Amino acid sequence: MSTLTVVLVSIIVCLYELPRLIRQRQKKEMTVFVAMLVISVGLYAATQYGRLANPVYVMEWIFKPMSDVISSWLR
Repeated sequence: MSTLTVVLVSIIVCLYELPRLIRQRQKKEMTVFVAMLVISVGLYAATQYGRLANPVYVMEWIFKPMSDVISSWLR
């Protein structure tokens, strides 16, 4: 339900912002706006459906070997 809400709000924001960008012929700004909106909604949807790993797991995977070495030195 929350994903649907985010998508609907994003569509409303697009309907509000895109006509102004098109009228002023701001192609670069429009491209960046749409790209960032699609990326952010996509990442939100991925986190809601559990298809995106938590960044903490990646950090743990990177720093765990160093932690083990340091722990063995301190024993």
